[in-house]
Amino acid sequence: MIWLKGVLVAIDQLGNAIAGGNPDATISARTGYFARVKETPFRPWWQLMERIIDFTFRPIDGPDHCYNAYLRDKDEEHREGSDLMRGVLGILIILVCLPLSLITRVYAVFFPRRR
Repeated sequence: MIWLKGVLVAIDQLGNAIAGGNPDATISARTGYFARVKETPFRPWWQLMERIIDFTFRPIDGPDHCYNAYLRDKDEEHREGSDLMRGVLGILIILVCLPLSLITRVYAVFFPRRR
């Protein structure tokens, strides 16, 4: 399971780099930073992306997935990116999170989180 988690984080970081972000940070950490920490004119957009990602991972990671990812990655530089790159990121988030939210909910039924 550790190997799989490492591969998933690497894919996440690749997606962040493709969308103009720091290749050493995850999409969730970048989103948590711009949605909650850094003042930006695009904050409402980041908050919408945060809600989508948090909804996707809530069954397996609990609330505030993006903000907690930022806290784990807070020493990284987070790049907001251009309008085009934010658009690419939004498309990636929607295309990945919609089907993934179904998977996380099914997973949570069979492997409930320990509280």
